[in-house]
Amino acid sequence: MSLFNFYHILPSTVFDFPVIDSGGPLLSKIYQVAEATQAPLPMVVQGGLATASFLLQNLVDVEKPNGQVVPPSQYFVTVAVSGERKTTVDNQFSQDLNELEADLDDNYEQEVLEYELEFEIWKAKKRGLLKAVVNDGDENAITQLYEHEQAQPKHPARAGIRTFSDVTPEAALDIFYRESINSAILRSSEGEEILAGPAARKLSLWNSLWGGDPVRVDRKTSSSFVVNPRTTLFIQAQPSIMQRFVAKGGENARGIGFFARTHITYPLTTQGYRQVKEIDKTPNPGYEKWVKELFEFNVKASKAADFKRIKIGFSLLAKERWFIVANEIEREIRVGGRFEGDGDHASKLADNIARMAVLLHCAEHGLNEEVSLDTLNDAIRLSFWFSNEFIRLFQAPSEEQQDYFSLQGWFNQKRTEGYRYLRKNRVRKYGPNSLRDAGRLNITLDALHNNGEIRIGTMAKKTIIDLYPNYQDDQALLMSVVNS
Repeated sequence: MSLFNFYHILPSTVFDFPVIDSGGPLLSKIYQVAEATQAPLPMVVQGGLATASFLLQNLVDVEKPNGQVVPPSQYFVTVAVSGERKTTVDNQFSQDLNELEADLDDNYEQEVLEYELEFEIWKAKKRGLLKAVVNDGDENAITQLYEHEQAQPKHPARAGIRTFSDVTPEAALDIFYRESINSAILRSSEGEEILAGPAARKLSLWNSLWGGDPVRVDRKTSSSFVVNPRTTLFIQAQPSIMQRFVAKGGENARGIGFFARTHITYPLTTQGYRQVKEIDKTPNPGYEKWVKELFEFNVKASKAADFKRIKIGFSLLAKERWFIVANEIEREIRVGGRFEGDGDHASKLADNIARMAVLLHCAEHGLNEEVSLDTLNDAIRLSFWFSNEFIRLFQAPSEEQQDYFSLQGWFNQKRTEGYRYLRKNRVRKYGPNSLRDAGRLNITLDALHNNGEIRIGTMAKKTIIDLYPNYQDDQALLMSVVNS
């Protein structure tokens, strides 16, 4: 059943990770990797979509229903603990690309060798012509020298598509310029290169590239330059990296809009629920063919002076749906709305939906036609699931949530001290200061009880809290607490 329709404008604020139908060979690969690795599905989906963004971002433009033209580039951030198979997932999607890039580098090295030989020959001929001009005053040699200058061999250009792994922003900018990069993906399996150290202060760089804006780089010791590659980010970070990032001022990343542009997730772990079995190494020829064709198209496009990106628009029904969703997102920024306090994120959500829809469309239907309503709805489902994750991770907890976590932590401490039963008045007297208020304490106790973390009962007109609700009662211990 669909999570929404035209009468229910936006998806729920809580729903399971969506099952989609769009994506063709990309979707097939996503489910194959999910089955083989048993990693969290949101992380696997991010890996697949990041690959699609990288391969398509320099070939197509997104023509949004409002007429604005933007890149299809997407930024993804996964927060996951060690052992969640982050690197394995990344390798599953990047293996084919790495092989294609290795072949490209081999060809490039051969072109450079040929260039260097041609250049040495050209310099030798130039020395001969200069000698003829200087020593003999040969006017014919002067004409030949001018013609020779025009025939100077040009250094071969590397095809403008490249993968970066765990590279700093400064190094990436330098390579963008030196190799005339048109399409880049930055993969970081640990996240430190982006979210730690001096790199964390350069997040505005990625904001500009996400929007398709050129970036000017000023250097003290060399000339300045401008770069404008289409860029995809796929950052996988451990929770400790994210925690240190925020603790050291990473909240500014919200202020400058970096995280508002990303699809972020901290998915439930699958560790402890995975089945040990033989690794599935079945080839996926449809996906491999799709990757190879798009990669070769990128190489061809980078060498064509007259190449123009293909604009991908939306069908009439898809346009109508996008406008309805975009306007509802805007309304939900109001006080009391779904996105109150998260206007930075909401302002980029409709844009990200359009970008994701184009990625799914092109993966399934190629670089033509228009995005259908069904494909747009799949993009909405995915984008809103990641949107819910953003709000869950970045929105300040409510008073009730803070009380819940505070009392939950206090109860955990009592368990480590050996307590089983507690009288309610003891909790109110010695528990968290914020819960000295009887009303707030009652609300929090009820929430913990309803979630099965404690059991509440009454004996001898005294309210007793059982910290181990699933254990058989210890009558002697219970009565000692009641009579204390």
